[in-house]
Amino acid sequence: MTERQRRKQLANLRALRAFEAVGHHRSFTAAANELAVSQGAVSHQIKQLEERLGRRLLERNARGVSITSEGSLLLDVCARAFEEIANALSLIGQENETRILRIRTGPFFAMEVLVPRMAGFLEQNPGIQLHLSNLEERTGGYEREDAQISYCMHPPAGHYAVEVLRERLVPVCSPALLASVERGADLLFSQSVARLHYRNANDWKNWLAHNRLQETRTNANLFFDDQHTLLAAARSGHGIGFSHRAFLDTDIARGTLCVLSEDTFQPDESYQFICPKESIESNPPLMRFRDWLLQEVAAVR
Repeated sequence: MTERQRRKQLANLRALRAFEAVGHHRSFTAAANELAVSQGAVSHQIKQLEERLGRRLLERNARGVSITSEGSLLLDVCARAFEEIANALSLIGQENETRILRIRTGPFFAMEVLVPRMAGFLEQNPGIQLHLSNLEERTGGYEREDAQISYCMHPPAGHYAVEVLRERLVPVCSPALLASVERGADLLFSQSVARLHYRNANDWKNWLAHNRLQETRTNANLFFDDQHTLLAAARSGHGIGFSHRAFLDTDIARGTLCVLSEDTFQPDESYQFICPKESIESNPPLMRFRDWLLQEVAAVR
Protein backbone atom coordinates (compact mmCIF):
# COMPACT_ATOMS: atom_id res chain seq x y z
CA MET A 1 0.00 0.00 0.00
CA THR A 2 1.42 3.37 -1.02
CA GLU A 3 1.58 6.46 1.18
CA ARG A 4 -1.14 8.10 -0.86
CA GLN A 5 -3.40 5.06 -0.44
CA ARG A 6 -2.81 5.05 3.33
CA ARG A 7 -3.94 8.65 3.51
CA LYS A 8 -7.35 7.64 2.24
CA GLN A 9 -7.84 5.75 5.49
CA LEU A 10 -7.20 8.83 7.62
CA ALA A 11 -9.99 9.70 9.98
CA ASN A 12 -12.14 12.76 9.44
CA LEU A 13 -10.05 15.85 10.21
CA ARG A 14 -12.93 17.38 12.15
CA ALA A 15 -12.92 14.32 14.39
CA LEU A 16 -9.17 14.57 14.90
CA ARG A 17 -9.49 18.28 15.69
CA ALA A 18 -12.25 17.58 18.20
CA PHE A 19 -10.20 14.80 19.82
CA GLU A 20 -7.11 17.05 20.08
CA ALA A 21 -9.15 19.80 21.71
CA VAL A 22 -10.70 17.46 24.29
CA GLY A 23 -7.32 15.86 24.97
CA HIS A 24 -5.72 19.26 25.46
CA HIS A 25 -8.39 20.67 27.77
CA ARG A 26 -9.41 17.36 29.39
CA SER A 27 -12.93 18.69 28.97
CA PHE A 28 -15.69 18.28 26.38
CA THR A 29 -17.17 21.63 27.37
CA ALA A 30 -13.90 23.56 26.94
CA ALA A 31 -13.24 21.79 23.63
CA ALA A 32 -16.70 22.73 22.36
CA ASN A 33 -16.08 26.37 23.30
CA GLU A 34 -12.74 26.41 21.49
CA LEU A 35 -14.23 24.90 18.33
CA ALA A 36 -17.40 27.00 18.54
CA VAL A 37 -19.65 23.93 18.28
CA SER A 38 -21.98 22.13 20.66
CA GLN A 39 -20.74 19.64 23.22
CA GLY A 40 -22.91 17.03 21.53
CA ALA A 41 -21.13 17.63 18.21
CA VAL A 42 -17.76 17.06 19.86
CA SER A 43 -18.96 13.84 21.50
CA HIS A 44 -20.36 12.63 18.17
CA GLN A 45 -17.10 13.28 16.32
CA ILE A 46 -15.02 11.44 18.91
CA LYS A 47 -17.47 8.51 18.98
CA GLN A 48 -17.12 8.14 15.20
CA LEU A 49 -13.33 8.30 15.50
CA GLU A 50 -13.22 5.58 18.17
CA GLU A 51 -15.58 3.36 16.18
CA ARG A 52 -13.43 3.69 13.08
CA LEU A 53 -10.24 2.89 14.98
CA GLY A 54 -11.82 0.21 17.13
CA ARG A 55 -10.08 1.63 20.17
CA ARG A 56 -11.09 3.70 23.17
CA LEU A 57 -9.25 7.00 23.16
CA LEU A 58 -10.91 8.85 26.04
CA GLU A 59 -12.46 7.80 29.33
CA ARG A 60 -15.00 9.90 31.20
CA ASN A 61 -14.88 9.69 34.97
CA ALA A 62 -15.90 11.65 38.03
CA ARG A 63 -12.84 13.88 37.79
CA GLY A 64 -13.37 14.70 34.12
CA VAL A 65 -11.69 13.11 31.13
CA SER A 66 -8.69 10.81 31.04
CA ILE A 67 -6.77 9.56 28.01
CA THR A 68 -6.01 5.93 27.22
CA SER A 69 -2.56 4.83 26.12
CA GLU A 70 -3.73 4.71 22.49
CA GLY A 71 -5.30 8.13 22.92
CA SER A 72 -2.09 9.55 24.36
CA LEU A 73 -0.14 8.41 21.31
CA LEU A 74 -2.65 9.93 18.91
CA LEU A 75 -2.91 13.16 20.92
CA ASP A 76 0.83 13.77 20.72
CA VAL A 77 0.86 13.26 16.96
CA CYS A 78 -2.22 15.43 16.40
CA ALA A 79 -0.86 18.27 18.57
CA ARG A 80 2.40 18.38 16.63
CA ALA A 81 0.68 18.10 13.25
CA PHE A 82 -1.81 20.88 13.95
CA GLU A 83 0.97 23.08 15.30
CA GLU A 84 2.99 22.65 12.11
CA ILE A 85 -0.07 23.34 9.97
CA ALA A 86 -0.88 26.48 11.99
CA ASN A 87 2.70 27.75 11.64
CA ALA A 88 2.72 27.14 7.89
CA LEU A 89 -0.62 28.89 7.42
CA SER A 90 0.55 31.82 9.50
CA LEU A 91 3.75 32.15 7.48
CA ILE A 92 1.91 31.93 4.17
CA GLY A 93 -0.63 34.47 5.34
CA GLN A 94 2.10 36.88 6.40
CA GLU A 95 3.96 36.52 3.11
CA ASN A 96 0.77 37.10 1.16
CA GLU A 97 0.02 40.30 3.01
CA THR A 98 1.01 43.44 1.13
CA ARG A 99 4.02 44.57 3.10
CA ILE A 100 5.66 46.98 0.70
CA LEU A 101 8.20 49.49 1.96
CA ARG A 102 8.75 52.48 -0.28
CA ILE A 103 12.08 54.14 0.44
CA ARG A 104 13.10 57.27 -1.43
CA THR A 105 16.80 58.08 -1.59
CA GLY A 106 19.48 59.40 -3.93
CA PRO A 107 21.45 57.18 -6.35
CA PHE A 108 24.68 57.48 -4.36
CA PHE A 109 23.25 56.20 -1.08
CA ALA A 110 21.24 53.55 -2.91
CA MET A 111 24.26 52.21 -4.82
CA GLU A 112 26.92 52.59 -2.14
CA VAL A 113 24.96 51.58 0.96
CA LEU A 114 21.66 49.85 0.21
CA VAL A 115 22.16 47.73 -2.91
CA PRO A 116 25.39 45.94 -1.82
CA ARG A 117 23.74 44.91 1.46
CA MET A 118 20.13 44.45 0.41
CA ALA A 119 20.29 40.66 0.10
CA GLY A 120 20.85 40.39 3.84
CA PHE A 121 17.79 42.47 4.66
CA LEU A 122 15.54 40.54 2.26
CA GLU A 123 16.79 37.21 3.62
CA GLN A 124 15.99 38.29 7.18
CA ASN A 125 12.58 39.68 6.16
CA PRO A 126 11.12 37.43 3.44
CA GLY A 127 7.67 38.97 3.75
CA ILE A 128 8.79 42.52 2.88
CA GLN A 129 9.00 43.96 -0.61
CA LEU A 130 11.36 46.91 -0.84
CA HIS A 131 10.72 49.61 -3.44
CA LEU A 132 13.56 52.10 -3.94
CA SER A 133 12.98 55.32 -5.84
CA ASN A 134 14.95 58.44 -6.64
CA LEU A 135 14.76 61.16 -4.01
CA GLU A 136 13.92 63.83 -6.56
CA GLU A 137 11.16 61.94 -8.39
CA ARG A 138 7.74 63.19 -7.34
CA THR A 139 5.20 62.50 -10.04
CA GLY A 140 1.51 61.84 -9.56
CA GLY A 141 1.94 58.23 -10.66
CA TYR A 142 3.95 57.24 -7.59
CA GLU A 143 2.57 56.46 -4.17
CA ARG A 144 3.96 58.39 -1.26
CA GLU A 145 7.09 56.89 0.28
CA ASP A 146 7.11 55.32 3.75
CA ALA A 147 10.46 56.97 4.47
CA GLN A 148 13.25 58.85 2.77
CA ILE A 149 16.98 58.94 3.31
CA SER A 150 17.93 62.53 2.71
CA TYR A 151 21.24 64.41 2.79
CA CYS A 152 20.41 67.49 4.83
CA MET A 153 21.11 69.53 7.94
CA HIS A 154 17.59 69.90 9.29
CA PRO A 155 14.79 67.36 8.70
CA PRO A 156 11.24 68.63 8.11
CA ALA A 157 9.54 69.88 11.27
CA GLY A 158 7.19 67.44 12.91
CA HIS A 159 8.81 64.36 11.35
CA TYR A 160 10.67 61.47 12.94
CA ALA A 161 14.35 61.62 11.98
CA VAL A 162 17.51 59.77 12.94
CA GLU A 163 21.00 60.36 11.62
CA VAL A 164 22.18 57.37 9.59
CA LEU A 165 25.57 58.53 8.37
CA ARG A 166 27.77 61.59 8.86
CA GLU A 167 30.54 61.30 6.33
CA ARG A 168 34.28 61.71 6.83
CA LEU A 169 35.29 63.16 3.51
CA VAL A 170 38.67 62.98 1.77
CA PRO A 171 39.77 64.36 -1.63
CA VAL A 172 39.97 61.76 -4.40
CA CYS A 173 40.99 61.63 -8.06
CA SER A 174 41.86 59.10 -10.76
CA PRO A 175 45.24 57.31 -10.67
CA ALA A 176 46.07 58.78 -14.08
CA LEU A 177 45.53 62.31 -12.82
CA LEU A 178 47.67 61.65 -9.77
CA ALA A 179 50.44 60.20 -11.95
CA SER A 180 50.58 63.44 -13.94
CA VAL A 181 52.26 65.30 -11.06
CA GLU A 182 55.22 64.67 -8.79
CA ARG A 183 53.32 65.41 -5.60
CA GLY A 184 49.65 64.74 -4.96
CA ALA A 185 49.36 67.99 -3.03
CA ASP A 186 50.16 69.90 -6.22
CA LEU A 187 46.84 68.78 -7.72
CA LEU A 188 44.82 70.40 -4.96
CA PHE A 189 45.78 73.87 -6.09
CA SER A 190 46.49 73.32 -9.76
CA GLN A 191 44.64 75.77 -11.98
CA SER A 192 44.46 73.10 -14.69
CA VAL A 193 42.52 70.63 -12.52
CA ALA A 194 38.80 71.09 -11.96
CA ARG A 195 37.25 70.93 -8.53
CA LEU A 196 34.21 68.67 -8.42
CA HIS A 197 31.46 69.89 -6.10
CA TYR A 198 28.39 68.22 -4.65
CA ARG A 199 25.55 70.78 -4.78
CA ASN A 200 27.69 73.73 -3.68
CA ALA A 201 31.28 74.73 -2.87
CA ASN A 202 30.95 74.21 0.88
CA ASP A 203 32.88 70.91 1.02
CA TRP A 204 35.95 72.45 -0.59
CA LYS A 205 35.77 75.55 1.59
CA ASN A 206 35.34 73.50 4.77
CA TRP A 207 38.13 71.06 3.88
CA LEU A 208 40.57 73.87 3.15
CA ALA A 209 39.65 75.66 6.38
CA HIS A 210 39.79 72.43 8.39
CA ASN A 211 43.32 71.76 7.15
CA ARG A 212 44.41 75.44 7.44
CA LEU A 213 45.13 75.68 3.73
CA GLN A 214 45.04 78.93 1.78
CA GLU A 215 42.37 79.22 -0.89
CA THR A 216 43.62 79.81 -4.43
CA ARG A 217 41.95 80.26 -7.77
CA THR A 218 41.26 77.26 -9.92
CA ASN A 219 40.39 77.22 -13.58
CA ALA A 220 37.13 75.25 -13.35
CA ASN A 221 34.42 74.20 -10.96
CA LEU A 222 31.97 71.42 -11.82
CA PHE A 223 28.81 71.00 -9.74
CA PHE A 224 26.76 67.81 -9.42
CA ASP A 225 23.40 67.04 -7.83
CA ASP A 226 24.45 63.47 -7.06
CA GLN A 227 27.63 62.10 -5.54
CA HIS A 228 27.42 58.98 -7.67
CA THR A 229 27.84 61.07 -10.83
CA LEU A 230 30.55 63.16 -9.17
CA LEU A 231 32.63 60.05 -8.42
CA ALA A 232 32.13 58.78 -11.97
CA ALA A 233 33.64 62.06 -13.18
CA ALA A 234 36.54 61.69 -10.75
CA ARG A 235 37.22 58.13 -11.93
CA SER A 236 37.31 59.40 -15.50
CA GLY A 237 39.98 61.93 -14.64
CA HIS A 238 37.85 65.07 -14.86
CA GLY A 239 38.95 66.54 -11.54
CA ILE A 240 39.13 66.17 -7.77
CA GLY A 241 36.12 65.51 -5.60
CA PHE A 242 35.31 64.33 -2.10
CA SER A 243 34.01 60.99 -0.90
CA HIS A 244 33.38 59.21 2.39
CA ARG A 245 36.62 57.43 3.31
CA ALA A 246 34.91 54.20 4.38
CA PHE A 247 33.35 53.75 0.92
CA LEU A 248 36.63 53.98 -1.02
CA ASP A 249 38.25 50.62 -0.31
CA THR A 250 36.77 48.96 -3.40
CA ASP A 251 37.83 51.80 -5.70
CA ILE A 252 41.33 51.81 -4.23
CA ALA A 253 41.65 48.03 -4.64
CA ARG A 254 40.47 48.25 -8.27
CA GLY A 255 42.76 51.14 -9.02
CA THR A 256 39.93 53.46 -10.08
CA LEU A 257 40.41 56.16 -7.43
CA CYS A 258 43.25 57.49 -5.28
CA VAL A 259 43.08 59.36 -2.00
CA LEU A 260 45.05 62.61 -2.19
CA SER A 261 45.01 63.23 1.55
CA GLU A 262 43.95 61.17 4.55
CA ASP A 263 43.01 64.35 6.42
CA THR A 264 39.24 64.03 6.80
CA PHE A 265 36.52 66.46 7.69
CA GLN A 266 32.83 66.12 8.46
CA PRO A 267 30.35 68.26 6.51
CA ASP A 268 27.48 69.99 8.22
CA GLU A 269 24.96 67.84 6.34
CA SER A 270 24.39 64.17 7.05
CA TYR A 271 22.26 61.33 5.73
CA GLN A 272 19.07 61.12 7.77
CA PHE A 273 16.28 58.57 7.88
CA ILE A 274 13.06 60.62 7.81
CA CYS A 275 9.42 59.60 8.00
CA PRO A 276 6.13 60.77 9.55
CA LYS A 277 6.04 60.17 13.30
CA GLU A 278 2.89 58.06 13.04
CA SER A 279 4.59 55.75 10.51
CA ILE A 280 7.53 54.78 12.70
CA GLU A 281 5.16 54.08 15.58
CA SER A 282 2.69 51.94 13.63
CA ASN A 283 4.74 50.23 10.91
CA PRO A 284 6.84 47.30 12.25
CA PRO A 285 8.46 46.54 8.85
CA LEU A 286 9.61 50.16 8.65
CA MET A 287 11.12 49.91 12.14
CA ARG A 288 12.92 46.71 11.14
CA PHE A 289 14.34 48.44 8.06
CA ARG A 290 15.51 51.41 10.15
CA ASP A 291 17.21 49.16 12.71
CA TRP A 292 18.84 47.07 9.99
CA LEU A 293 20.09 50.18 8.19
CA LEU A 294 21.60 51.70 11.33
CA GLN A 295 23.34 48.43 12.12
CA GLU A 296 24.76 48.08 8.60
CA VAL A 297 26.06 51.64 8.45
CA ALA A 298 27.59 51.30 11.92
CA ALA A 299 29.55 48.30 10.61
CA VAL A 300 30.82 50.38 7.68
CA ARG A 301 32.00 53.13 9.99
